[in-house]
Amino acid sequence: MPAEKCDASSAAVFIIGLIAGTGCIISSKALFELSAVGVTGEVEPFRPPVFPSFVMFFGMLFALPMYWFSEAWKRIQARGDPQAQADLAKAPKVTFKMLCTLGVPAVFDLSSVILMMAGLIHINASMWMLLRGGGIVFVALMKQFVLGDTLTVPMWVGVFTISLAVALVGMSSMLNEPSDASTSADEGEGGTDVGGADGELFGVMLTIAGTFMQSLQYVYEEKVMSGDNPAPPWLLIGMEGLFGSVLCVMVVYPLAAIVPGADHGVFEDLDNTLAKLDSNPLLVQLSVVFCVLVFILNSFSVLVTYMLSSVWHAILDNFRPISIWAVELAIYYVFTNGEHGEKWETGSYLQLLGLLIMLTGTAIYNGTIALPFLHKQDLLASGDLRSTPSLTRSPLLSRQDSPHAVPFPGTRSPYAQRATVDGADPMERGDPGGLTMKLVVK
Repeated sequence: MPAEKCDASSAAVFIIGLIAGTGCIISSKALFELSAVGVTGEVEPFRPPVFPSFVMFFGMLFALPMYWFSEAWKRIQARGDPQAQADLAKAPKVTFKMLCTLGVPAVFDLSSVILMMAGLIHINASMWMLLRGGGIVFVALMKQFVLGDTLTVPMWVGVFTISLAVALVGMSSMLNEPSDASTSADEGEGGTDVGGADGELFGVMLTIAGTFMQSLQYVYEEKVMSGDNPAPPWLLIGMEGLFGSVLCVMVVYPLAAIVPGADHGVFEDLDNTLAKLDSNPLLVQLSVVFCVLVFILNSFSVLVTYMLSSVWHAILDNFRPISIWAVELAIYYVFTNGEHGEKWETGSYLQLLGLLIMLTGTAIYNGTIALPFLHKQDLLASGDLRSTPSLTRSPLLSRQDSPHAVPFPGTRSPYAQRATVDGADPMERGDPGGLTMKLVVK
């Protein structure tokens, strides 16, 4: 593998991914920090757990036009080229059955997103992002005990280290003073809610439950659906957005209207949510920003495979909790004079310790840090599908082994292995030794 360097294009991709990924979390958290007039005519905090999930899936819908455009563009380029036309004719067809099967992981994804969004209501964005690191633990354990993908001793050390970090981050919530993000919405909301330290602990539990549901999605995809004929990336993203949007409207919202909760006695009162959006234009603007950032992030996920190596993926994954925390602190102390964002509290020291331990555990797991008396296995350099960038992403999107799934033929990572098999490019042959990981962050 050639020496890795960061040229202008890969640097731009890295920056776009960092900004979009950070912006998604900051904008969604900012929604929960605003207030508006509800159906009762009183000012209430804006904390609907389903609405941000719907906005996220709606943003993913825009990947479908991108898929149709890319398919049309390939056919335009193939005009007058018999070989290109023959390749298109041999390409696997997108069938109705294929589209329908994408609904199953969408159910898992919807469940995980709603749980994590509900958790984000009660805890800080930086803590929320760090707790999502627990997804690495869940997927790694399921790989070992469900899929039979054996973990090495350094990997097990990394798993236990990351588990310790998640526990420390969760415990840090109990040291913080009650804040607006964790207190109940009492008078304006009508109904009961958990508040203070109990509210933050509840948010921690919801977030961890969401990461567990997401790990079930990934294991299901790897076990059942990651075959030799995966759907194109933009089609996958768009169909997930379509299924998620339809399920929100047809299933989740009707259930939210009858399940007991803190929003006027139910989990989420849609009329109340719409009334708040109508009374506060800033809520609508932030929702649009969140929707656009989701689209940008998922479009970026299609491009990043051909621009960055798994090493850069890992750097981006590790840097996002830091960037989110830094931005939240800046919002609190610099831009809003304590009205929004996140302040430094007693529990922040324990959270910082958890962040450092999580970075160490991730490096041990990937083999970046060698342990004494143990064989070093650099998962990132070898492109191992057990590396953390692969564990934290949907296999349907990160393992596009079919050459027909490549959205931009002829584009390849400058860091992909240059080794060939029978003189053919490994990326063109769909060889898993090529770079086949994509960045997908919700």
